[in-house]
Amino acid sequence: MAVSSGPQIALTDEERFPLLDDLSFLNALRQDVFAPKFNFKSGDRLNEAQLSRVHWHKIKYYKEKVFWSAAQMPIWLKDYLHWCVETVPFYQNKGNDLDSFPTISREDIRNFPHLFVSNEANLNELLVYHTSGSTGPKLDVLFDAVSQASWLPQIESILKDFDIAITEGKHTTAIALICAQEKTLTYASLSTYLEGAGILKINLNPSEWNQPDHAVKYLEKYNPQILTGDPIAFMALLDLAPQLNPKAMISSAMKLTKGTKNKLENYFKCPVIDLYSLTECRNIAYATEIGHKIIRPDLYLEVFDEHKNVKLPYGERGELVVTGGNNPFLPLIRYRTGDFCSLKIENGVPFIVGLEARNPILFYTKSNIKVNNIDISNGLSELPLAGFKMHQRKDKTIEFLGYSNEVTAEEVTAFLHTIFKNDIDVMVDIQNISQNNTVEKTLYSSELI
Repeated sequence: MAVSSGPQIALTDEERFPLLDDLSFLNALRQDVFAPKFNFKSGDRLNEAQLSRVHWHKIKYYKEKVFWSAAQMPIWLKDYLHWCVETVPFYQNKGNDLDSFPTISREDIRNFPHLFVSNEANLNELLVYHTSGSTGPKLDVLFDAVSQASWLPQIESILKDFDIAITEGKHTTAIALICAQEKTLTYASLSTYLEGAGILKINLNPSEWNQPDHAVKYLEKYNPQILTGDPIAFMALLDLAPQLNPKAMISSAMKLTKGTKNKLENYFKCPVIDLYSLTECRNIAYATEIGHKIIRPDLYLEVFDEHKNVKLPYGERGELVVTGGNNPFLPLIRYRTGDFCSLKIENGVPFIVGLEARNPILFYTKSNIKVNNIDISNGLSELPLAGFKMHQRKDKTIEFLGYSNEVTAEEVTAFLHTIFKNDIDVMVDIQNISQNNTVEKTLYSSELI
């Protein structure tokens, strides 16, 4: 008999929330008459020592953020490298100088996950997160309860820039992760860090609910303070026209266009924040007019040549590389993100400039004039597209698939003809957004590479 590789429910609620005596709000979220058909149970598992470490991490890195500069590395880096060399098998036999470390890749983590676990990690605290594999083969990422729970102070540090605070307490829903997929894990949970406030992950797919209108009624009843999700899910939510009053919406996983951002802000009357994060190290930065403002002083960012193990000078564009974090199951030293940008420091704060997810792609007109995908992204950003894919065939024909309930194929076709100087053949398909989308997140590809 085959062993299931999916999540296994093995803990009691008391084990999931050892510091929370009153679980009545959790039961209310699960058993509400409008509740979805939750298919999983989740909890932060924080004990007193672990919760103290989360608060310590918040005070050390987020109360007063001290970053690095173009001329000086962060003050914690030397001790961090020494700790990695002494306790993490993958980094053994390296020097304590950052330049003695080559870059590492997703494949290194996939092939040797055990070698990235510090000898000081407590295996009893091991948590495993399965990535979707939307931008490549699936990857299991290991965490402990502290590094997992640290996403909340990271989110708080972003909201602070908008003068927004999450209300704590056992009778409020702090955050709801909104999905609009064919299938995904869904659950109601609590946050020990937020004094028992509710945490939801729901899927708008009608098959997940007992009645068609229950998704709206459930969300309106518990009115989450913060909504998180990707642009596809947010536009699917907008289509349901719920009467919600979120303090903020945090979009991640896919590019958020200006058109989509404006529509969401106009309806929900709150900031819509475009977050850049990685499963491997959680939240990194959020979009501003300057670029993506980095929020993590415990991460050190560099830019490397795409193909060579060569660090590029400050200000040059290349592949973003990450060092640091607080996860003893996956300490990162010069991890290649697969995303491309340059770095800029303004008033002591680093910014990621011109961020493009995954490898930059060049497209060509029929006359072989090059068109950069960054220019395409900038132009399409003005349209309320929740997501899109663009591919160039060997005969140079452009195939475009977009997701929107408003943008027409004619609008996209006209834009593509303009940016390709009317020297291209295009095939445009615009699909409506629903509550059960199956959407790939890879944006650009070409057979001419």
